[in-house]
Amino acid sequence: MKSINPKTNLLEHSEAKIALYGRYLSVYFNILHRAGFVKRIFVFDLFCGEGLYENNVKGSPIIALESISRHYFSNNNSIPDMTVWFNDNGISEIEDGVYKVDRVEKVGKNIFKPSNVKVEYHKENYEDIYPKAIDLVSQTRDAKGLFFIDPFGYKAIKPDDIRRMLENGKTEVFLWLPIAHMYRFADSALRSDFPGSEPLKLFLNELFGKSIPSFQSAYDFIEQLKGRFRASLKDLRIFVDTFTIERDASNIYCLFFFTGNIRGYEKVLEAKWSVDPSHGKGHTIEKTLSLFDETELSGYHDKLWSFLESTEYRTNTELHLFGLENGFLPKHTNAVLKKNKSKFEVVGLDNKPVRGYYIEYNSERRVAFRLAK
Repeated sequence: MKSINPKTNLLEHSEAKIALYGRYLSVYFNILHRAGFVKRIFVFDLFCGEGLYENNVKGSPIIALESISRHYFSNNNSIPDMTVWFNDNGISEIEDGVYKVDRVEKVGKNIFKPSNVKVEYHKENYEDIYPKAIDLVSQTRDAKGLFFIDPFGYKAIKPDDIRRMLENGKTEVFLWLPIAHMYRFADSALRSDFPGSEPLKLFLNELFGKSIPSFQSAYDFIEQLKGRFRASLKDLRIFVDTFTIERDASNIYCLFFFTGNIRGYEKVLEAKWSVDPSHGKGHTIEKTLSLFDETELSGYHDKLWSFLESTEYRTNTELHLFGLENGFLPKHTNAVLKKNKSKFEVVGLDNKPVRGYYIEYNSERRVAFRLAK
């Protein structure tokens, strides 16, 4: 059987990645459009690829352009002012002598673009262009920006890049990493030098410092990276979450999502759960059904209960945030509470009657949960 070239064809796991990105873009545009105070939106796709692949599957830049067009027509022919950068300095694997970004531009011209949306096509090194993108967002008043970082590999990426993108308080970041490959060589890269080991060693040293832990599996590697990203970005009040895509045991990829906006964070969790309704963790090409519900499978029930037991009472705001930080939506926290409603009481902090749990974004009610004595 002839193997499929992943450089000229977008494989199923990559389609899942792009699908999640497209779903979030739709939400992102809607939230910022309705916010009112955002005057310009920036989208930076700095490793944009071919745009359209041999198997006729659309890449991230085409999905972004279609999301923009769809938002415009779904909102009475209106959209906030927008600037979009597509960047890739690579030569196409599909067309000889043609830059990838030129292929994106050729396909993109056939997609409707509102007059107040400016699209630019660049052929710069990632190291040169991302600081310019950061400066542009930082210097633009009432602006928000989204970085989509999807390299073919990881050699160009440094953890400090992500921090720099987030420091202005205006941006969110999607970062895709080839986890299985990084995990496979992590320990050996730290012990000895070999061809290609230096970028991985630098990545791990920069993120973990001198206390690099041992990694038990590819999924443990993801959790350790996520935990360290959270700790290193805590001073910026950044939420960090992940979404895994597994083709097989040797092909595991992961989205790391970074935002300082709790509403945006909740929306990316919703997008994750829409792709993986059983676990909200990721996408596996060969799926199997579980006899357990998602909260039992992850141990969320016990985590939430330990959180409740650790102090005299918890507010609905604290429970909402705790669920999000553990990758669960308000409906999952509500489900755990409903299963154990005889074990606690809910008291309104405004001394008014309580008729629910109020575990949702920006709830006007403040209630306290206390374990029954």
